[in-house]
Amino acid sequence: MDGLRQIVIPINEIHHVGIAIRKISKLAEELGFSEKELSETSIVVSELANNLIVHEAIEGKIICSLIEEGTNKYIQIISEDEGPGIANVETVMEDGYSTNETLGIGLGAIKRLMSDFRITSNIENVKTARNKNIVSKIGTKIITKKYLSQREDTADISQSKIRFGIFSRSKYGEKYNGDNYFLQRFEDKTIAAVIDGLGHGQHASEASTEARLYLVENYKKPLDVIINGLHARLKNTRGVVISIALIDNKKGELEYVGIGNVLTRVFNSPTPINPVKFSGSLGYILRNFKIFHYPWIKGNIIIMTSDGISEGYYTNKDPNFLKRHPILIANTILKEYGNIHDDATVLVGK
Repeated sequence: MDGLRQIVIPINEIHHVGIAIRKISKLAEELGFSEKELSETSIVVSELANNLIVHEAIEGKIICSLIEEGTNKYIQIISEDEGPGIANVETVMEDGYSTNETLGIGLGAIKRLMSDFRITSNIENVKTARNKNIVSKIGTKIITKKYLSQREDTADISQSKIRFGIFSRSKYGEKYNGDNYFLQRFEDKTIAAVIDGLGHGQHASEASTEARLYLVENYKKPLDVIINGLHARLKNTRGVVISIALIDNKKGELEYVGIGNVLTRVFNSPTPINPVKFSGSLGYILRNFKIFHYPWIKGNIIIMTSDGISEGYYTNKDPNFLKRHPILIANTILKEYGNIHDDATVLVGK
């Protein structure tokens, strides 16, 4: 194994997070990562570094290496500290888990973004900043790797219609996530939905899961048929609110329907698009609704959020906010505008 390059970044203050993201993004770019891979790497670095800050890690640091093994090249990102360790590693791997009330995406989500993920924790390590007599040990060490992908599918990627970024988590301290989502490409179309089970907990999760299963089975049907079918299917559940967007790239059309308080916005359209949502909830009360048709062109951005996301993200003043990869947009919205006391889901397509 040959190390092409390595940097070590101490993480002691909040501004160190930005330093880590910039330095490691530069290394990943040198390795040849795609835009999507760079975005995913930045999210992982941000989460690992913020975890060190939030939990006031002792001697926290991020170690990043570019490594070549035969024909394989990858970036290795390690987070380590000399703190007391983690008593229950399985628990912290759950999406949305946090011992502090942060809005992090969680170690489980980090694991899915990387090619390889390992975590070790020494719960016997009780070193503190004041006790200089205890031998230094590694308290918690997280090792992640992301391989440079092969580019056989480059042509397909360049011609792909829409890229998506999706994050979903339960309310703080809740085992079940009442939110759900659905995304499916078929023919020249893409259908996307954000589903919010009424209330919280297991029953809300069961309702949103049942709605998603219905979409899996029926996503090719007309949207009005889908809405009525969902309403009938969910009669014996808590019920859900939902937004569904069907994007037809060949026709250049966005077909949309929304029931309840799942918010959908479309940005970068030369003609203003303000999707209308109707009151009610599927499985409980369904009043009159309408399927809307809007123009869809290259460069449009659709953002769908459950009510666990503050509508304030709409006023984000960063001029580059919507220029980012959809994964980064979704992650930013969840972290900065998500309510920890509610389930929260963000779906971004561009």
